[in-house]
Amino acid sequence: MHKKLFVILLVLTFSLILTIGNANAKQRSLRRINQQLTDNLEEHQEYADNDPGNYDYAKYIQKIYYRDRKTIIIQVKSGFQEMTKNDKTSISNQATALTRSVQSNNNKRPMIIKVKRNEKVIGLKKPNQKNYQWK
Repeated sequence: MHKKLFVILLVLTFSLILTIGNANAKQRSLRRINQQLTDNLEEHQEYADNDPGNYDYAKYIQKIYYRDRKTIIIQVKSGFQEMTKNDKTSISNQATALTRSVQSNNNKRPMIIKVKRNEKVIGLKKPNQKNYQWK
C-alpha cells in the first residue's frame, strides 16, 4: 500500500512541476509580447509627432498590454473621452491591430478589449460583440 501511495505522490509532484514550468513559460512569453507592444507604441508615437496625419491614434494611447492571453488593456490619455464614439472606436481598433501584429503566433482567439482612463474602464468589447460599449 505504501508503494502505491508513493507512486501516486510522485506522479502528482511531477505533474505539479510541469504545470508550474508551463505557467512560467507563458508569463515570460506574455512579458516579451508586452515589451514589444511598449516599444512599438513608442515608435508609433514618434512617427505621429514627426509626421502629422500618420499614426495619429498613438497620440491618444498611454499604454497597451495583454493582461492575460484573453484580455487586452488599452490605457488612454486625457482628451480621449471627449471624442466621438466613431473616433474612439477607430483609435481602439488601431491599437488592437498593433497588439495582434506583435503576437508571436497567429492566435485568432476572441479577445476581451478594455479601454481604460486611469483605472476606470470607459470602453469594453467582448468577443461576441461587434461594437464597443462606451461609457
